[in-house]
Amino acid sequence: MALSEETRARLKKVSTATLATAHYKRGFRNQFIQGVQPVSKPKSESMVGEAYTLRYMPAREDLNTLEVFRNHDHPQRKAVNECPPGDPR
Repeated sequence: MALSEETRARLKKVSTATLATAHYKRGFRNQFIQGVQPVSKPKSESMVGEAYTLRYMPAREDLNTLEVFRNHDHPQRKAVNECPPGDPR
């Protein structure tokens, strides 16, 4: 389900601390990626959007040669390609 513009605008007004507490109360104890920094200058408003979860598992040299990743049906490649166009996730 897509995030409506009304919901997006309302979420931009919520603080990070409030969201963290709400997640904590629902059992999400580890909800942040450590050491994240902006690639360019920081934006003045909060970033809000739908989550797109990608589970990345590093390849083992003894099991996964480069040939494996040339397959368009490889789960990791497929997940990255399925991320919606223009989606900043």
